[in-house]
Formats: sequence, structure tokens, C-alpha cells
Amino acid sequence: MKKLAVAAVVVAAAVFPTTALAGTFTGVVVGKGGGMLAIAAKSGLVRTVPSRAHLRLGARVHVNGTAVRSFGVAGRARVHAVVIRRSGRTTFLAAGRSLLAMRAATAPSTGAVVDATVAIDGGALTQQSVRIVGHDDRVTVQATVAAVGQGTITVSINGQSLTLRLPAGIQLPATLVGQSVTLTVKVEDEENENEVEVENEPNDDNDHGDHHGGDDGGGHRGHGGGDG
Repeated sequence: MKKLAVAAVVVAAAVFPTTALAGTFTGVVVGKGGGMLAIAAKSGLVRTVPSRAHLRLGARVHVNGTAVRSFGVAGRARVHAVVIRRSGRTTFLAAGRSLLAMRAATAPSTGAVVDATVAIDGGALTQQSVRIVGHDDRVTVQATVAAVGQGTITVSINGQSLTLRLPAGIQLPATLVGQSVTLTVKVEDEENENEVEVENEPNDDNDHGDHHGGDDGGGHRGHGGGDG
């Protein structure tokens, strides 16, 4: 059996420096929240960029540095991601340092790195096909805190809530609610102990820059694991 644990939490005011966003690309919006857009290129590589634009899932966009311009609507997209939890018919994915919620009757086990084709309709992603291409036991993502409980943190993902368990003895302040945080999430065997650090330091762009790297067709390091 596997479990999820928050390995580290860093309050993040500006996780992605604008210098990391140099260049131009097009893609489809597959996630949004906390002033960020998750944009999937044709290859499936997902980049997370800062934007206050009110765009719906499925919007086709052109990104030039920090400028995001919408020019149409797509009915599907491809995403390269890591499965971090399955809950009923919802599968939560980590892609390009964003969390995505995908409807799926069945899905690979947690930790699977997948190439998934999703239909986009009504503000939701629905799995059409999925192919397992690897495995990852640690992902780093950014999300907006919806609630802090006794030993738990709940984040909001495209209208869906995901509650993550904190290791024993770790309690986060309620003042984090509504803030954007960076989470390092581990998927590990049930019998293993969790080693964690909880940092409440201001974000340092030098430590938490967007290292997705590559162009639209360059590799598969945009899924959110490590510096994907």
C-alpha cells in the first residue's frame, strides 16, 4: 500500500521568476489557480506561468515571456504528468509544478509517470487514453491552500479539493489558508517513516525557479517531479 505525505512546505509569493519564462510557445490551458496557469504544449509538456487572465480550461494560448494571449478553444490536450492520488472517479496529477484533477474510471497507480490524452469540457479534464512511461516517488508542485486541519493540509485544484496528510508532530498555521505554497509530495511505502522539514521562509527565486527546461518537444521533465 502507498501513502502520500507532504515532505516540505514553503510559503511562495512568487515561485516562478520571470527570467525563467523567456521565450515563446503555444499550448492549451489545463489548470489554473493562485494566479497561475498550467499550459500543455502539443508534446504534453506542461509549463506553469503566472497570469491573472480569466481563462477557462481548454483555452488555446500564446505565451511570450509573461504575456498570455488567448486565440481559441481546444476540446482536448495531451499532458505528461505523475499520478499522485486516485479518489473515486477523480485522479490527481502533478504536471509542470501544477496539480491537475482528471476524471477517470480507472487510472494507473500512484507514482506512475503517464502520457495522457484528456478531453476538456465544462471546466473539467476527462481521461481519454493513458500510457505509463515511468515512475516517480517525489513531486514538487504549487497550490492554493483551502484549509488546514489537525495534521493535514487541503489544497484546491480546479474546483476539486485534495487533502494531504502531514507527518506526525507537524502542524501548519491557519494563516496559510488562501496563500500559494510550494509542496514537495512523497509517495512511499506504508511501512516507511516520513522524514520532513517544514519551512516558513519567504520564497527565494534562486532556490525555487522554474526549471522545466527544454522547448515544447524537449524531453519529459515537465511533470512536476524534482525540477521538472
